[in-house]
Amino acid sequence: MNQDELKKEISERKIRNLYIFNSDDYFLKRTYIDRLSKPENLKIQKFFYMTFEQFSSDVAHLCSDDLFSTKVIKHVRLNFELEQLIHIKPLNNIIIIDPIKCSNKLKSDSIVNFRPLTKQEIKAYLKSKIKNLDSNFIEKISNSDFYNNATALYILAEKLILSEYKTEIDFLENEISNFEAVDAIIHRNFQLFSTFLDKYNDYPLILIAMLSTIFFNAFLEFYNLMEPSKPYYKRILSILGKKKLESLLSILYDLDKLYKSSNIRNLLPLKLKIFNWMVQK
Repeated sequence: MNQDELKKEISERKIRNLYIFNSDDYFLKRTYIDRLSKPENLKIQKFFYMTFEQFSSDVAHLCSDDLFSTKVIKHVRLNFELEQLIHIKPLNNIIIIDPIKCSNKLKSDSIVNFRPLTKQEIKAYLKSKIKNLDSNFIEKISNSDFYNNATALYILAEKLILSEYKTEIDFLENEISNFEAVDAIIHRNFQLFSTFLDKYNDYPLILIAMLSTIFFNAFLEFYNLMEPSKPYYKRILSILGKKKLESLLSILYDLDKLYKSSNIRNLLPLKLKIFNWMVQK
């Protein structure tokens, strides 16, 4: 099944009890979970499993009805690749299995394979979210393969809204150590960056927001949307290039969501993600 077939099932109110989402596109999956919940105004319950053993041992509980048999959507996130299918038959609820990815050997009508966004969908989304956006900018974005991923497009729209398109956040330039951290990242000096993290260990979200804002301003510089233009952001672009910068923004967005949704009190996930980004070509 692809997402267009899923969309048709939702519009025709022929919703099944089980779907397996096969995609790394966080925002697109979340969008379709919301669409599945709306026809019957269902609440969404979230479950998370680190291993296949944990997941398989809890399947009976997942399939059972809740107290008073109130119908819900159970969003089951799996922190591993799904390599085998097991018998899942909900009595009343809708179960959405959301693994890191599905093995290519798996075949099932319940597996939903999501496609990249079309140029028309990218344009429509930007125009719906942000008014009076430059048409040349929209055209460039819609032709970029990076933004046919809904999560990346959502990052872009969110940052444009938060930054009011072009506005600089003054406090960033008043703290020189912020730019020292950025220099450590763009020059792939992991030892220096790790040392810098110690200063923010009790405030991880502040650090992630700061880094995200600086790199997003560099992204705006690429499209000549910074007013006034700043040499520092041009320097970031010249060292990283557009593709590397976009992948870093995607990582920082994912980390922001992770820290906000989980009880994480240290910067280890940030350190590991940045290290992995640094060593990739």
